[in-house]
Amino acid sequence: MKDLDLEYRNEIQTILNDIVTSEEHKAYLETEEDEQYQALRAAFEPRIEELHRKVSTETPMQIESLERALLDENLEGLYLSKLLGYSVLRGELNDKLKYLRPQDHFKDILLAICGSANFEHIKARIGQVVQTGFALSSDIWITNLINANTNKKVKYFLQSMKVAELRTESKRKIALARFRRQFKDNVFYYAEIPQKKEDLAKLYPEFRNFIEIRVKLDKVDESLKQQILKFLSNKEFHGTMEHTTILGLASAFLEVNDGDKKQLTDIYSALRNEDSNFSDKHLDFILAMRNRDIDLDNKADNNVSSMIDKSINDDISDYYKLMDIVHGKGYVHRDAVDAVRSFYNTHEGLSKINTCVRSVIYAYFKRVIVHLDESDYIIFMELFGAEPASAGTDDVVSEDGDGAEEVAKNLAIPVYMEIFSNQQFNQNIKDLSMIYVRKLLRSHTDKRGKDYQDIKKFVASTFIDLGFLNSKQCVELFKSKRKKKPVAK
Repeated sequence: MKDLDLEYRNEIQTILNDIVTSEEHKAYLETEEDEQYQALRAAFEPRIEELHRKVSTETPMQIESLERALLDENLEGLYLSKLLGYSVLRGELNDKLKYLRPQDHFKDILLAICGSANFEHIKARIGQVVQTGFALSSDIWITNLINANTNKKVKYFLQSMKVAELRTESKRKIALARFRRQFKDNVFYYAEIPQKKEDLAKLYPEFRNFIEIRVKLDKVDESLKQQILKFLSNKEFHGTMEHTTILGLASAFLEVNDGDKKQLTDIYSALRNEDSNFSDKHLDFILAMRNRDIDLDNKADNNVSSMIDKSINDDISDYYKLMDIVHGKGYVHRDAVDAVRSFYNTHEGLSKINTCVRSVIYAYFKRVIVHLDESDYIIFMELFGAEPASAGTDDVVSEDGDGAEEVAKNLAIPVYMEIFSNQQFNQNIKDLSMIYVRKLLRSHTDKRGKDYQDIKKFVASTFIDLGFLNSKQCVELFKSKRKKKPVAK
């Protein structure tokens, strides 16, 4: 956490001065009714939100300092409900959807709300926030927080926020997903960057999560970029999986100048020459990002490849030489298909490097299929070897390959299934395809129409041949659902 710049402190003071001299504040003090408090919120929370957005975007390491400054009781608790939501979502979770570490910032904001003279006006807006935060926290932590309050009304409110239903992991998952949607357009994540190796394990999860979110939102400012590069240059961290992951993210997604690029290239070369296990660690990074739904697309791979010294003889060089062909030619170009086949056959099928190759090819198919509209089913069929659409499909299938005449028509998915001969890859393709087919059937409902008949014919032949469905399952898929007869009264 960094101290708040004078510019931002002055802006808070200006907002505070405007609040205490406003007509809305005067009216609220006279009545203390909720209607007047909501008018005060409407007048000043947009300004506080704009300041928060500015700090979040330009100097994210100062967000917590800003939020602590906004706990000033003279600000009448304005915007605290939003800050509380941010604090709940920032915490890193384990596989049971519980916080890895106690969320002190969540506690501090909640206690500030509980101690506010405007608690009765604010509490109506924080029920779901507190329920979610408590569901993700330990029982001991919640009990200590509740006992920190002496006001009986406040304690009763907090106790009522412990929802028994959310003790179940599946229910927490649903509640958390619903809660996150409310904040999907907000930029509010920050993290403390580790400075010493002994701090790495503690700070890394939120640091990595912060970097992932920032690159997804394309919100990495120059100051943050330089702090990341400083972290990567610290040899105390070299050789750790944490460093390897941040190095991969930075190389894949940061916009860097020539000097920064050389710095990252030198770090890669040093690690590859000094650490015999570095190739394995980098491949682990690739697979971990796939599992975390970070899209290492052709641009990201090309960025990393440009920082890899291909004269070094290791798996990383081999992998990115192949990626240069796959991304450069287009993943269904004949040269790319042949290169993948040759590469794949020289490595063990279940090896880590082959798993990475499969993940790249699957990601290409996924990007195409998930973005297809119901009217684009011909393109979907083309991926399985059907006749190509009459026009405009080559660009979609080859994505960024040039030379459409060299695209491997009638190959795509079946050929890669044959090359990989991998059950998990086949299952992933099946799951992806069935989602789209069901989407088609919800749209094309005229069973005598050409679209429906084309889809049925295609699925009946291709999906059975590929082992996605058996004959009985295919019949069930297209069978008309009988409408329930109304119950006689």
